[in-house]
Amino acid sequence: MSSLPSNSWLDLLPKYSLLRNDDRKARLRSAGREVFDFGIGDPQEETPEFIRKALAENIPNVSQYPLSQGSLDFRKACARWCETRLNVQIDAATQIISSNGSKEAIFHIPHVLLNSASARRMVLFPDPGFPVYKSSTLLSGGVPYQYTLKPEKAYVFDPASIPVDLLPQVAAVWISYPHNPTGALLPRADAEAIYAWAIKHDLVLLSDECYVDMYFPGSEKPVSLLEIAAQNSFKNVMAFFSLSKRSGMTGYRSGFVAGDARLVGAFAKYRPNVGVGTPEFVQRAAMAAWADDVHVHERNTIFAHKRQIVDAFLKKNGFKVLPSSATFYVWIDAPQSYQSGEDYCEALAQATGIVATPGDALGDSSTRCFRLALVPTAEKIQQCVALWQQAIDSGVLRKG
Repeated sequence: MSSLPSNSWLDLLPKYSLLRNDDRKARLRSAGREVFDFGIGDPQEETPEFIRKALAENIPNVSQYPLSQGSLDFRKACARWCETRLNVQIDAATQIISSNGSKEAIFHIPHVLLNSASARRMVLFPDPGFPVYKSSTLLSGGVPYQYTLKPEKAYVFDPASIPVDLLPQVAAVWISYPHNPTGALLPRADAEAIYAWAIKHDLVLLSDECYVDMYFPGSEKPVSLLEIAAQNSFKNVMAFFSLSKRSGMTGYRSGFVAGDARLVGAFAKYRPNVGVGTPEFVQRAAMAAWADDVHVHERNTIFAHKRQIVDAFLKKNGFKVLPSSATFYVWIDAPQSYQSGEDYCEALAQATGIVATPGDALGDSSTRCFRLALVPTAEKIQQCVALWQQAIDSGVLRKG
């Protein structure tokens, strides 16, 4: 009996970890329960009207294939944002390429960088972190290596934690700041040290900066690796940006990658073979979004307010929380009276209908933690913390 051919690397992948909550939500709904979803980072605030208008006004009468690297006008708009927000000069023609959000580019870049026959096919990525760093490495024939971010170091990557004898095998290193899932920020001095280390060992530094524009009013702006590498022609750096969270455009799938012209050029050579060009009308909406900071400030003010509501509740009940002035994630230690973050998330869901993400869905080292994504409205969050408080006060849930 013959068997169908299959990619054996696919067999190495576990079920996509962020889908774990789908089962929990389905069980709650089948029991007639209301679900309050704090799992996936997909905020419920409206996409600003001017962005929706820009998209609608640019839908053409005749549909044609978009350029895989993005139109030059789009790339110039991204370069202008880099200049105004990051104070870096970047060449739109050679150092920027369009992407469909950041997830698509994150998945594809190992296919550009890795040669499965090479001795240098290891990719380093953070634990906890975005699951696609690992899956993209595996499915490109690379060797994934998970480095642990330590809570005692505020989840900041320390290059000294990587064994020196491993480095000859390493092709690329992922970092992600502001950090998903913890909200941790990268101090400039640490960013400079990480970049110097990458240059010293000739490693490609892949910087996932999906949340770089998501910081609370009055707080310090998060640093970009493009700022650090600008004086070195962005050598060995690729930074990944997205409008999904910054501008409430998760469904539009629009972002860009910028950095070393050699790496961007290789990516531009790869992408026509994949067929993932961003539609021109989406690019037009994206250009409007990148050109405007007012809506970003307004959205960040909303997320800061949500964070204040949740922080006050968690502090009152003795939970240990990582402080953050960026992203819309809250990283929390489960109470010691529960076996794990998963155990607490299940108890929380059963008691209140609130669905949070267990830490071990985002990294092997984080079994004691869980994450809240502040995606419901502020009014809904007020309702949720009241339900949560009631469950604690009644003894159904134990305090932090």
